[in-house]
Amino acid sequence: MRIAPEWRGAPPPSADVRIESIRGCDIAPVDLSDPEAALRLKSYVWPEASERMARIDAATLLAGQSPPEVVRQDAAAFVEDAMARPQQSGIARVLFHSIVWQYIPDDQREAIKAAMASAAARASEDRPLGWITLETNRATFRHELHVRYWPGGSEPALLACAHPHGAWVEWLAP
Repeated sequence: MRIAPEWRGAPPPSADVRIESIRGCDIAPVDLSDPEAALRLKSYVWPEASERMARIDAATLLAGQSPPEVVRQDAAAFVEDAMARPQQSGIARVLFHSIVWQYIPDDQREAIKAAMASAAARASEDRPLGWITLETNRATFRHELHVRYWPGGSEPALLACAHPHGAWVEWLAP
């Protein structure tokens, strides 16, 4: 799968990044290896959104080759469990979410914030923590990419604005 948005602004800083593992959660995960489930997922996308349809097809193929680890769990419990897991030295732990915060109930949002605050207090140079979000700013209705990083950081830094479905990214950070 390839998401290649129109890029606006300066390029982001160059960095050597390697993803060690990925886990996700959903209260009702879709099994993309089931053709009926994949077709149902496509039924939620407007038919003229051909790029999004193509991404679902690519995700279905990819999931057949290398199924993602998606646990059936609400977001708050997932984050609490993830932050409680042992963290390997030299590996940054990162919570990332996009266009989901508005759907999470207030009590779960507060639990996620508390779990992240607790994990941030334990973060160290050899076991750092990041929180990356692409979420809707409810005041401006822009989709903003923010990052927080510990140790040391406490306030979210605005890096970019983006289309919610990956059509474009406007880089704002230096």
